[in-house]
Amino acid sequence: MGATKLTRAMCAIALFNSALYLCVMDAAFAGEKEERVKKLTADLRKSKDAKARVTALQELGELAQIKKSLVQDSLPDIYKAVEDKDPGVRAAAAETLGKADEPYDKAGDILVKMLKDDKETGVKIGAAKGLAAMGMTAKAALPALQEVVQATKGEQKGQLKALNTAAKSAVQVIRGTKK
Repeated sequence: MGATKLTRAMCAIALFNSALYLCVMDAAFAGEKEERVKKLTADLRKSKDAKARVTALQELGELAQIKKSLVQDSLPDIYKAVEDKDPGVRAAAAETLGKADEPYDKAGDILVKMLKDDKETGVKIGAAKGLAAMGMTAKAALPALQEVVQATKGEQKGQLKALNTAAKSAVQVIRGTKK
């Protein structure tokens, strides 16, 4: 009997320590993530290098999917990046905007406009991915996405094939037939 009580006590202590560790680590990582977001936002805002801005946007998008509030202060810079002269930056901004869980009535029209009007296919792909990231809240974008699917139907290679794939995927996600 004594060994059983001792084992239970040790298990309780181990469980308590594990829970405490998880709580402390979560808080520590939250602080690190907030510092990371500040650095990424500064890179996005100030960097002259398009690759650095693209990387910053991609990482902000990943962080937004973890916790939207992490990138809340970065949103004005993400919206500004949608109009960047570099197509790679615009494409990354479009996808990040979708991942940032912005309301469709605020971000959706921007992404649809990019999907329809941007001259660069890579930007259109980013917009389709951004709309897919918005999920079922982007139902109003279905006609534009279906139009892109039809326009790129039969493409066998290159960016037009990638656009077709991204648009098809977005349609499926928005309809709820694909995760």
